[in-house]
Amino acid sequence: MRYWSSLSFFLALAVAGLVGYYGWIAMLPEQEVRSAVGIAAQIAATMLGFLIAAMSILASISGHRLLRNMQRTGHYRTLLRRLFWNAAAYGIAMVVAIATVVMKGAPFEAGALATLASFIFPTMLLIDIAWRFWLVLSNLSPE
Repeated sequence: MRYWSSLSFFLALAVAGLVGYYGWIAMLPEQEVRSAVGIAAQIAATMLGFLIAAMSILASISGHRLLRNMQRTGHYRTLLRRLFWNAAAYGIAMVVAIATVVMKGAPFEAGALATLASFIFPTMLLIDIAWRFWLVLSNLSPE
């Protein structure tokens, strides 16, 4: 999963590019696209909150032997860095979606494509975070 963030970024751009190239957003009624963009903003805000909660869970168990060993080897720092990057990506997706909802006219379609790309990227990053978080939580044992 070393290059997962790069792969996620290019996949998000490719999907948004295909949707824009074939004009699938223009085929839908504007009100439906606006509703979908609003839902994307809500999901991004919710996921941002969940990631912050995950960081607080990690902070609360930081005294555990597994976490101390992860701190020594650098894995804990990697996990935290990826959590922060994913939270920042969801924050950006939320801001882009909110800005798109208030757009009028021609820039709205470009904003919808930007919302799509900025939402796919952190969602793909979340797969890596979920896997790493699962590894940490499944290997915790009482001391």
